[in-house]
Amino acid sequence: MILNYKEYGSDRFRAVFFLHGLLGSSDNWGSTCRALSEYGFRCIAVDQRNHGSSPHSPEMNYPLMAEDLVKLADALKLERFSVAGHSMGGKTAMEAALGYPDRIDSVIVADIAPIQYKPAYIDYIDSLKQIDLSGIKRRSDADSLLAEYVPDRHLRMFFLTNLRRSDDGRFKWRINIDGITGNYENIWQAVDGGRVYNGPVLFIKGGNSGFIQDKNRDIIRQLFPSYTIKVIDGAGHWIHSEKPAEFREEVRRFLADTLQISES
Repeated sequence: MILNYKEYGSDRFRAVFFLHGLLGSSDNWGSTCRALSEYGFRCIAVDQRNHGSSPHSPEMNYPLMAEDLVKLADALKLERFSVAGHSMGGKTAMEAALGYPDRIDSVIVADIAPIQYKPAYIDYIDSLKQIDLSGIKRRSDADSLLAEYVPDRHLRMFFLTNLRRSDDGRFKWRINIDGITGNYENIWQAVDGGRVYNGPVLFIKGGNSGFIQDKNRDIIRQLFPSYTIKVIDGAGHWIHSEKPAEFREEVRRFLADTLQISES
């Protein structure tokens, strides 16, 4: 499949793909991509399969999502590129580097390690199917119905970014809920080992997040020997939205260094 994407910056610049996390979309990277494009990067924010405006599929795992990314690069005639990803997108980025090392210039992983995690939020995501959208007139109506299943307002607001009005005026979910829940274990799986990517990899950890821990460094080192970790104090798991300026500066410096782009 060819994924939907949004592009920022000139195609004369070095290309960097940006991959969102679970239930996110390319929209999550808009401000980051706009800012970084001013520094001479061609930023391409991607909707991963079953998300945003990209195609739906009953199959979803990291090898397939990495293959999706490479197919998009092929369609854009990009032989080499860098890739940045948050959470689920970070695992896709790691899989792409390990599976296609000759295509990847450098990798940025935002607040995720290449390990298996305990699945979370599955009941909340399943609850989206319980909402009868036929009578929804406005987004606030959906929020009121979803509150019965998802009490956390911030989490509801994030889920509702996936609610869109179709051409006939009715609301619908743009994510493939069945495709995501049917492959939910795959999303939380570890990145397969036994492979090495020797290129530069930057892990950015939220200081208040527990997704990357000191005990994860051994497996990170085995897969990515040329890795570094930066910690952004005061940030949780959603680093790029909680501390956008600090996150962008870490990304800018890393890309400028690894891609040898002048900072003058």
